[in-house]
Amino acid sequence: MSHGSTVLEAARSLSLPIPTDCGGHGTCGKCRVAFQPAPSPTRRDLQHLSEDEIGQGVRLACEHVVEADTRVVISYPAARAKILVWGSSRAAMQAMDRGLTGQTGIAIDLGTTTIVAYLLDLGTGVQIEQQAILNPEVAYGEDVMSRIAYVMNVREGRETLRGCVLRGIDELVMGLLSAANVKSEKVTRVSLVGNTAMHHLFLGLDVQTLGLAPYKPAMRNSLTKASREIGLKSMPNAQVYVAPNIEGFIGSDTVGLIISQGLQSIEGTVMGIDIGTNAEIVLSIHGRLTCCSAAAGPAFEGARIKHGMRGEEGAIEHLHINNPAEPPELSVIGQGTPRGVCGSAIVDLTAELMRVGLVDRTGRLQESKRVVHDSEYGLCYIITEPGESGIDQRIVFTQEDVRQVQLAKAAISAGADVLVEECGLTSSDIDALLLAGAFGNYIRPESALAIGLLPAVGLDRIVPVGNAAGEGAKRLLLSSKERAVAEKLHADIKYVNLASHPAFAERFLEATAIGPAVDR
Repeated sequence: MSHGSTVLEAARSLSLPIPTDCGGHGTCGKCRVAFQPAPSPTRRDLQHLSEDEIGQGVRLACEHVVEADTRVVISYPAARAKILVWGSSRAAMQAMDRGLTGQTGIAIDLGTTTIVAYLLDLGTGVQIEQQAILNPEVAYGEDVMSRIAYVMNVREGRETLRGCVLRGIDELVMGLLSAANVKSEKVTRVSLVGNTAMHHLFLGLDVQTLGLAPYKPAMRNSLTKASREIGLKSMPNAQVYVAPNIEGFIGSDTVGLIISQGLQSIEGTVMGIDIGTNAEIVLSIHGRLTCCSAAAGPAFEGARIKHGMRGEEGAIEHLHINNPAEPPELSVIGQGTPRGVCGSAIVDLTAELMRVGLVDRTGRLQESKRVVHDSEYGLCYIITEPGESGIDQRIVFTQEDVRQVQLAKAAISAGADVLVEECGLTSSDIDALLLAGAFGNYIRPESALAIGLLPAVGLDRIVPVGNAAGEGAKRLLLSSKERAVAEKLHADIKYVNLASHPAFAERFLEATAIGPAVDR
């Protein structure tokens, strides 16, 4: 890294993960590192950091340029993310391809935050090994829109992010093969699913159309290419099948969800939701499919929340308030000292605050012993004080954090409402609600129902299905018939554009209230 680069840019070049919700623009205040010795604080340092942090040499990595040899300490460099690899399928698989005895294949779920890979025996369909890593692109922004903005604002941004993800996949694959003691030459097939932005960055396609209305993908069709043509070096003999996209923010990961759960042929009325920065919602009525994408934003991934973080060691993942005047009960990933809150705890916290009367339906926090005006954070609920839970800093949930949750959950709730109404149904007609992805798997459904994040269905109808996209990728790896189903899906499924739907704005406004959704 040349002199004149920021510390954040230097860390990116070394694949060191420094949190940056804003993509390095100095607005989130999360790229905190310790300098030895410390440079003078900038205006943004003073804006985002406490006096104690300033005194301890903490600065924002995006604010300081490397002009000479500099010692920087990155906190928690070895923190391990809690990555979901488990998934379940609810439908029988189409017949496997024949003639592949002795060959192996790799199914990849390329997510915004994580990449999961599965090694399978192509002759038997048996899974041999599985591994996962954080997507290296998180260094350039936690969410899809931050990365699209990076590509649009940096001349070589697209090539940088593509190289980043290709290297990440190669490293993941080499680790997978090493763990299973399988030679790379034995890998003859690869299947890949992902959201549309990750798909485009992987293939080096233009993502600018996804960042501007009407948000159309540059490519919908599937693609099969030799791994070396794509730029993957870890599997020299493999043919890579990249599954088709459906719409601008309905990618091949949704195709994987549909296929693994058999939504294209299932009896009854079943809704599937994969909650992320964009929540993909699919409604199947006896196999007739309708879908939409709700722009929830990154709040449920810990971004834009003052003390929000990914689901990794030190993240509070669940929370319960016994006494509104006392510290809440916390469940922390890794059982260590809490550093912040991840998405599942954010949902719990909102539900608990409402249950004990510390937040009203409008989202206004109610002053109490633990809801106070903090000189740094404003009106906030105190999750932990110095000395509680063995930490030396205050962790809070601010009034602005509540607003971010309201906006995120309103987008998803309104999207589900519109989809149900578009099909002439009510929420009570939903026989099963499938929650896919890490967030859907780790949240407490009762908390999600309590704040109105999910449609008004019975708790017994909610079914976590884990990494359903990854399960779909496995099917696409093993069977040409499953690929034929995928090819037909992206042509037959009905897409509802929420941005132009006449009922969405009204439903969204109603859904900002905190409380159970209304059964329409």
